[in-house]
Amino acid sequence: MKACRILVIAAFAFLSTGALAQAQRFPESAQSESPLNLAELVQGALDRNPEILAARYAVDGRRARIPQAGAWPDPAVSWSYAGNLLPPFTLMSADPSSARQVMVEQTIPYPGKTHLRTEIAAREADVEMFAYEAVSKRVAAEVKQAYFDLYYVDHSLATLQKDEDALKSIAKVAEIRYSVGKAAQQDILRAQLELTKLSEREVLLRQQRYTLEAQLNTLRDVPVDSPVALTPTVKASPLVYNEEQLQEAARANYPVLKQRRTAVDENRLSLSLAQKDRRPDFSVGYTYLQRDRLPDMYGITLSTSLPLFHRRKQDVAVREAVANLESAHQMEASELTRLRYQVKQHFLEVQASEERLRLYTQGIARQSALTLASSLASYETGNIDFLNVLANFLAEIDAELEYHQQISDHEVALARLEEVTGLDLIQ
Repeated sequence: MKACRILVIAAFAFLSTGALAQAQRFPESAQSESPLNLAELVQGALDRNPEILAARYAVDGRRARIPQAGAWPDPAVSWSYAGNLLPPFTLMSADPSSARQVMVEQTIPYPGKTHLRTEIAAREADVEMFAYEAVSKRVAAEVKQAYFDLYYVDHSLATLQKDEDALKSIAKVAEIRYSVGKAAQQDILRAQLELTKLSEREVLLRQQRYTLEAQLNTLRDVPVDSPVALTPTVKASPLVYNEEQLQEAARANYPVLKQRRTAVDENRLSLSLAQKDRRPDFSVGYTYLQRDRLPDMYGITLSTSLPLFHRRKQDVAVREAVANLESAHQMEASELTRLRYQVKQHFLEVQASEERLRLYTQGIARQSALTLASSLASYETGNIDFLNVLANFLAEIDAELEYHQQISDHEVALARLEEVTGLDLIQ
């Protein structure tokens, strides 16, 4: 009886220290390692992620097109000869049609066309820049989401390992009480079953950790099996913006929406260019003729294109540009609608997580600890059976795991809000 009482008191002291305090505990193995640093993870991904680097080079490529778009066509130089067909290709005496001729010709676009082409190329470069920005923000958000998922896994594993030791103590109490005829054999079997279930949950969490490690390593472009340190304790970052402020920031900063707006400007310029393409371009040429025993001759050539087939070419190109402009407008409107929904969704997720965390810290943590302590005391005196103690113990485990889950969900929702609003929300 004395040994039984000692074990019950030990279990009581171990379990009734407060669920929130237990949730903040960290495995001793983490003390020997430097904790995982979120800022370093994000910077590593921004510096080495292949998708980000590809988008960055794409921006450089688009920018290189800007001066090309504003350049005139290359001048044409031609040389011709009329005279003897056999070498050394001498000129025929006193024949004015026999001559050597050199001609230089330059095409001059209609005024305004090169400027529009330059502006269109600049908008294309801006679209690529916003695509690069969108990829960078998305990858950064993915790193943060994986980090907070890893936080949940690490601290859930610590919780399960701690509670497994506590459950073993409770099972030992049941064995002692069974040995003196004060407990049923099913109590021992049920405790062993719950220990097996805890071990199964640990296996699943470890497998999930391997997956998250691989994800973080892939995002940073390091060997996929590189070890990842344990995550430190995370506290919920307070959201200091209301929904209206978040919506406004998203409309101003979301890279994909800026892409759509820039695409509208690009298509508007393309429409102007299509309308100007109805105007002909010009060509200016200079000719020099060398003749035998006759004065050299010089000539100037002026030419222009005639848009005789404008109904099948230029007019159709204008209609195409109008359709593309309207399509760009609709894509911008669609993206704005989708963005409003995303901000609303993530904002509500943050609010829901904050409410659950408030309930946990202000009520559930203390209530579950007190309930378990009371059931342990009642079990010691024989007022309740072992299954009630076990149920209260498992309820506290679930409460601790739910606490970690809500912290993770809260910070993941903030990471998604950061991606679409451009604000720094995670502290």
